[in-house]
Amino acid sequence: MVSLWFGVPVWKCAIKWLLLALAATSASAPLAWTYKSGNYSWAVAVSADGRYVIAGSDDMYTYFFDTKSTDGTPLWSFRSGGYVRDVVISRDGTCAAVSDTHGSIFLFRPLDSFGTPQWEYHSDSSIQALTMSENLGYLAAGDRDGNIYLLSTGQVTNPLVWQNAIPSGVLALYLSESGSLVATATQGGLYFFGNVTSASGSGYAWSFQESTSFPRVAISEDAGYIIAGGSDGYAYAVDRMGQLVDREGVGGGVSALSISDAAHIMIVGSTSGSIRLFSIREQLVRIDSLDTRRPITALDLSANGERIATGNLDGRISMFDGSLAELVWTFEINAIVHSISISSNGQIAAAVGDTGGIYLFDEEAPHRNQSEQDLTPSLVTTVIVTMAVLILGYLVLRKGRVKKIYGAR
Repeated sequence: MVSLWFGVPVWKCAIKWLLLALAATSASAPLAWTYKSGNYSWAVAVSADGRYVIAGSDDMYTYFFDTKSTDGTPLWSFRSGGYVRDVVISRDGTCAAVSDTHGSIFLFRPLDSFGTPQWEYHSDSSIQALTMSENLGYLAAGDRDGNIYLLSTGQVTNPLVWQNAIPSGVLALYLSESGSLVATATQGGLYFFGNVTSASGSGYAWSFQESTSFPRVAISEDAGYIIAGGSDGYAYAVDRMGQLVDREGVGGGVSALSISDAAHIMIVGSTSGSIRLFSIREQLVRIDSLDTRRPITALDLSANGERIATGNLDGRISMFDGSLAELVWTFEINAIVHSISISSNGQIAAAVGDTGGIYLFDEEAPHRNQSEQDLTPSLVTTVIVTMAVLILGYLVLRKGRVKKIYGAR
């Protein structure tokens, strides 16, 4: 006779506990530090080398951090006139920019000016999107009225290079390192500006219209293809002439999108909780997929294509390998994850959320700090494993004794 707990054999319960404990142990997050801003935090960016982080909050402050800080104290902070919703940073952290809902765009030399902008440009409308081409030395910004601004990062004063417009408010914007600019509109449609260095006064070169809006957009570095994420649940691949190359369903409205040129892949997250990994060549080819059942609110793909970071509506931050096959670690912030960014090798990650928290994860130095969240499961895990081993040991001994008694008859 085998003992039952709630109608389930004890040995099966013990094995289940053991597996859960081992799973929890293998997914411990390398939290280095946290910082609490004064309101919702919407935007974060990690420099490609993983050394610096810039974040923006609805407390109207921009925060700049050294990831090697032991306690997460900002190197500096800057107060603007509106909610900070977009931030960008160069590969080595020597150039950064932010935009706010008051219509301002600020350029910083973070390691030189320590919170004093090199310049400010002001629009008459709230800035909705911000993007940077580091190699070319340009910023592009789009506002709620549909105006697009090209700004020089090399200027100290009068940074505006040119201004154009699309038919309705700018929803998303992307400026490639090759100099191609693409924008999407709040009323649907994708607009391509070609090379920004020769686009002054010409307007967009072509538009791609579909009966949906495109909340997410990206371009390959050679501008060979444009990827647009539709609210209709499809990822669109459009060539540089504006022709639809492919369209693939992702299980829900596209809520996050990231591409890796080096690996020729992209990752797409949806409002239904699905994550789709695609190879990008002549068409979109699905490599793998994962259904989390929780709306994806943020994700990022490392430049080398070896790591994928995701955040969801329920506050879970997860790091996967580049194939989605292995969960490297997870962390719960108990708030909506609004933005996530990782270094080019995927070893450094930063995320921000609905309660104002700014979180830094560092796999290159996991011994620096451990969160209370990591320490508590460790204790629980130890207790569970111990109980499971004792129960399994008891059952094995009992089974041997029973076999010995009845086997002699």
